Amino acid sequence: MFATAALMLAACSNDGEVAVNDGAAQLQSGSGAVAFDTYTSSATKSGDPGVQTTATLQLEHKGFGVFAQYSNNGDYSKGTDPVANFMYNQQVEYATGAWTYSPLKYWPNETVGDPQAATGVSAATDKLSFFAYAPYVSGTPSGTGIDGMIANTAKDIDPWVSYTVATDPSQSVDLLWGVAPAGGLSYPNVAGGTTTVSEGMPLMNLIKPAKDQKIKFLFQHALARIGLTVVYAADQISAGGALDAQTKIAVKEVSIIEEASPLYRLATSGKLNLNNTTKFQSLWSDKDGIFSATIPLAGLNPNIAYKTNASDTWGQTGDWTGVTNVETDVIKDKKYFMVIPGHIDTDLKVTITYDVITKDDKVATGYSEVENVITKKITVSKLTNNKAYNLKLILGMTSVKLDAEVADWQVDGSNEVYLPQNKE
Repeated sequence: MFATAALMLAACSNDGEVAVNDGAAQLQSGSGAVAFDTYTSSATKSGDPGVQTTATLQLEHKGFGVFAQYSNNGDYSKGTDPVANFMYNQQVEYATGAWTYSPLKYWPNETVGDPQAATGVSAATDKLSFFAYAPYVSGTPSGTGIDGMIANTAKDIDPWVSYTVATDPSQSVDLLWGVAPAGGLSYPNVAGGTTTVSEGMPLMNLIKPAKDQKIKFLFQHALARIGLTVVYAADQISAGGALDAQTKIAVKEVSIIEEASPLYRLATSGKLNLNNTTKFQSLWSDKDGIFSATIPLAGLNPNIAYKTNASDTWGQTGDWTGVTNVETDVIKDKKYFMVIPGHIDTDLKVTITYDVITKDDKVATGYSEVENVITKKITVSKLTNNKAYNLKLILGMTSVKLDAEVADWQVDGSNEVYLPQNKE
């Protein structure tokens, strides 16, 4: 079942749809230990640069971290001291085909039920609540991405993860958090009832399963993903057309700056509360900073980037094409910006610097070269977590057209000269 889910979710979607695991929950008879299973929603990673998928979570990035609370005779409470009294940033790793962790923990046995049942009965029911993020990070890393966490040792604070946005897309980090899968979580418990969790919500107040059921997280992307592509429109409005074969377009730099109109909405740092209150929607607090990022020459897709001078740029071979009438990635290695979403309209100012180079033997240098710095303000509607956005930069190219005509002589009055003048 898990192998099927992994294959199904290896690719990334641009529409933020939630991937659903159609298999039944895996049940076994056994020890009553708490066990985990997981998969990621389709869309856009934490701890390391890149985009997180089920496969990367398993193989590359040391699994995920879990905070859990044991509630004695009641429901989850932030008033518990400490809040994460059952698991604190517990690393869960994928090894030999299963998710494992140490030390192994067991479900509490106290449940209200039938006094005649073989399992016995207690005065009240104990519960476990689980909060997860991915991938796992130990300690307090520096730099971008997950840069600190509290699960918590203080009362009245939900488990949360601190995050800093990277302005260099090669260092962008995808942050995930775990919720109940689409359709929700439902299983028979030892009290003779059914434990349910609504889809897209944290796995809270779980009663010991009647059998060993894995706690299955659907990992959602807590951030929004922004990509950039470029294409030209030659002598037409829409993308496409054709440039003269002697002309090439090379990109030097691209920048994205959030516009304040009326308020800044894209923060550069914040805290992700793992106890989200709206299904599938990330809950952020303590947001700060103003998003501003520049992709320098070294960070651009080398197939469209400017070289040292016009001659070196135009004369490149191999995969270098410059900007063409085919949409091409702007950022090197197909990287993206990962940003903290505001769930409201966001105004961005996008600036691109590019040179138009034409091979011309009549010019002293052998090339005519024109640098263009073009800025455009755009509005991205309701920037939302778990969704991928693309900014398509269309460079309008209008050829210089020459024409001529010979004007008629203009008669400017008449000067009369009499040689001689006749008399009356």
